[in-house]
Amino acid sequence: MKWVLGITAMFLAQFSWGQDDTIKVGLNSFIIADTTKPVNYDSLFAVEGNFRMNHEFYKNRYVETDLMYKITNNKGDGFDSLYGTRNMRPILHGVAYRGGANNYFHKTDKRKNQNPLPLDGMSGLCKEGFSAGVYLYRQNFEESPIGDTCNCVDNSWNNFKYYQYDYYDSSHVYEMIKMTYNAATQEETGPVYLHCWNGWHASGYISAVILKQFCGFSDWDAVNYWDLGTDGANTSPRYQTQRERIKEFQPYPEFMISDSLQKCLCPPMPEHIDSTQLHIEIEHLVVVPEAIPVGFDIVLYNVKFGPGKTTFPGISSNADIINLKKALDGDPNLKIEVGGYTDNSGSYEKNVSLSRSRAKFVYDHLISSGYPEDRITYAGYGPKKPIYSNRYKSTREGNRRIEIKVLAKTVHGGDQLVNEELYNDPNVFDEAALEHSYFSYFLNNQGSNDLGSTFIIDSLIFKSSSAELPVDGFGVEMLNGLVSYMKEHKNVRININGYTDASGIEENNQVLSEERAKAVYNFLVTNGIAENRLYHKGWGSENPIAPNRYKWGRDINRRIEIEFVSD
Repeated sequence: MKWVLGITAMFLAQFSWGQDDTIKVGLNSFIIADTTKPVNYDSLFAVEGNFRMNHEFYKNRYVETDLMYKITNNKGDGFDSLYGTRNMRPILHGVAYRGGANNYFHKTDKRKNQNPLPLDGMSGLCKEGFSAGVYLYRQNFEESPIGDTCNCVDNSWNNFKYYQYDYYDSSHVYEMIKMTYNAATQEETGPVYLHCWNGWHASGYISAVILKQFCGFSDWDAVNYWDLGTDGANTSPRYQTQRERIKEFQPYPEFMISDSLQKCLCPPMPEHIDSTQLHIEIEHLVVVPEAIPVGFDIVLYNVKFGPGKTTFPGISSNADIINLKKALDGDPNLKIEVGGYTDNSGSYEKNVSLSRSRAKFVYDHLISSGYPEDRITYAGYGPKKPIYSNRYKSTREGNRRIEIKVLAKTVHGGDQLVNEELYNDPNVFDEAALEHSYFSYFLNNQGSNDLGSTFIIDSLIFKSSSAELPVDGFGVEMLNGLVSYMKEHKNVRININGYTDASGIEENNQVLSEERAKAVYNFLVTNGIAENRLYHKGWGSENPIAPNRYKWGRDINRRIEIEFVSD
């Protein structure tokens, strides 16, 4: 049954009861009441607050720079009064904020992640002057408080209400847009905190549609915002549904705001964007062809083959095929390769043949539609370069795909949506080019004269966001091989360099890479290698050796390199 975080003693001293006693009813919240008589909590909670802080107050208080700026980080730290929140970011200055609930990482009240706000989170939002919080899931809301009432930071009286709305329900989305509109246009209404568990996907969706409603974001601006706001957790095929829902949302005429208010409330996108996290579809080649570099691969997400199938029905009406034709029509210099891919089920040879047949199916349709052969080629790549995990049936489906590689195009001016330099970087290789870069190759070819001085520890895979070394596997075997080599060659000294992929926030990547390098350093010291022979450093996501836009590339970039140092 729902209960109410109570009312502070300061406010209720004016009420008169018979035998007064102090009753604790919530986190640091008390009422003074006559214990011989029932207390109507609902009536007390209904007292209206007198909130009066504006968007400039919050913009300055939280030092809000852009839409990706975090007021609290992934573990809830960063702003003490808001500790119960997590990954909290502005949507509209002083009006709407997004984030998660700090349950899993909580230092004193740890519980399962799949829960509403902890009590200190709700209390903190109330004291910060927020008018409401919205929990975007149905799960575990039954036992949650419905709000809090408190003195805010400016000594005004504030009434914070807590709601549960389903971000998948269009009527609930309407109510959240209305709630945001009221906070934007009513001086007496404080900000709204819209949150999910982590502050990534569900809160990202409602934030994206708020930005379309109030800040004039285009479909693709909003989708790019959603992808960036997932902190790199945007690679599951199920998230394509979220992107489509964002594009489908149409702003409500009754909740439009003036241009001047929009200018005050809408934060900018960050100046520097990790373009590897942006989601590119074939429609980009139609809408912003200047943003797509030569050599870029674009997945046709709406082209889907069943297991073992080499055709699919209705190809001429498929949305991605229609956009591909528009792109070919719009740029007579556009040349493409149709690439087929499979999951890793079955034999490699069969998968290559299957993927080639799928690519040819699309190729044949384009040729029969009148496009000349000198503009289109096709190839089958089998299970190479999975973009999703092959571990699960639900994600393997996404690897049975068609990709369009841009071979040539008209050179356009204008701003870039993606970082072309990354994909033209001569230091970024494919898997075959990295064959001689692994420590196993060094151990097997020690007598060779063409060996370099830096090598990747093979298959040393860290869990996501973890610096804990695995306990077994080929990567650990390679570390043991390094120990044996250094014990045999007692004059050898090495640098241990840690790297991450480009996912997430660079400050976190830097720390994580340092911790991983230190973990390898500790392993070597524990196994008898003198500390004065070792040096370790983390480099974050610098110096990628594989393209971060693919899962296989990100896996390679999360690496430990050892560099032999000469005297």
